[in-house]
Amino acid sequence: MAAEGGAAKSGAAAGGVQQAVGTREWAFPRDHGQHPAYRLEWWYYTGNLRGADGRRFGFQVTFFRRSLHRGAAPRSSAWAVESLYLAHIALSDIGRRRFFHESRMARDSLELAGAARDAHRVWLEPWRATPLADDPHGVALDVDGEAFGLHLRLRALRPPLLHGQGGLDQKGPAPGQASWYYSLPRLEVTGRLSLEGAGSAVEGLAWMDHEFGSGQLGAELAGWDWFALQLSDGSDLMLYRLRRRDGSAGPFSGGTLLAPDGTATRFALGDAGQSLLPGDWWRSPASGGRYPLTWQIDLPRWAIRLSVRPAFETQELTAGPGVPFPYWEGAVTVEGTLRGAAVKGTGYMELTGYAGTLNPFFE
Repeated sequence: MAAEGGAAKSGAAAGGVQQAVGTREWAFPRDHGQHPAYRLEWWYYTGNLRGADGRRFGFQVTFFRRSLHRGAAPRSSAWAVESLYLAHIALSDIGRRRFFHESRMARDSLELAGAARDAHRVWLEPWRATPLADDPHGVALDVDGEAFGLHLRLRALRPPLLHGQGGLDQKGPAPGQASWYYSLPRLEVTGRLSLEGAGSAVEGLAWMDHEFGSGQLGAELAGWDWFALQLSDGSDLMLYRLRRRDGSAGPFSGGTLLAPDGTATRFALGDAGQSLLPGDWWRSPASGGRYPLTWQIDLPRWAIRLSVRPAFETQELTAGPGVPFPYWEGAVTVEGTLRGAAVKGTGYMELTGYAGTLNPFFE
């Protein structure tokens, strides 16, 4: 199945790795798999859940792949190594304002970690994302940590959303300073959650991001602020601010608005008054990082004005094995107006570069 907006020619190779340039013909479910010719790739699953007892939770499951060599020749031995994998899982217990996170890392030898090249299958044992047989975009997430576990089935309510120009999302002025980037912006979630030995059925909405490229960020950037928001009128909104070291927004900051009728529109922050501005700040007692946790989104083109607030403050993943630098990633709520009508919603927010510089793994 091909995503709308795909094109016929893929990017050119440079320096032994593939660069995100030109055009690409997208085909799913193949493109849910890994793209080993590119240096860096990630699969991001975030969502908001509600238990049968009414308790609210947020979750994150993320797999990162970093190529350890140039080129993409197939391994000749089970011991051979092509990529390093990292995985992060997190659970926000919203009502009790508790945050749990764990991480793992492994090389892909002996199939301890890996990803299929033609299917929505990623793993870092014992954590797995596997395709659903009856949904070309659906995925099962099965992760068990020390404090919590998630066994969720995510079914796509909307087709893949390509960001940028046909999925090529430019992060800077130079050719290749970009990534291939799409989302599954609205996934229906059912399954079970366990926390400290107690299990519960849950349901909710999730968002999936898949991004791959080689060397997307410029040296002038300190980090990014990213939002995935699902609104009550059926709209979905992804936007990010690429943040310069002086705190200002870089010129390639922007996002995509997906209307209820399926119309997708790319926009640039700073163009025609589109803005994303921070409000209240919070200092982490764990890392010392100072994060902007409330935000105002103004998109005059669609008469959109939204306020974003965290479900609670302490949703920071602190540095440790598999987490090269601290970052804030957590559940948020949103409310405001869209074309004069009141809207509300939920989503996820990611804030990086506020507690030290980004590790070269992600640059």
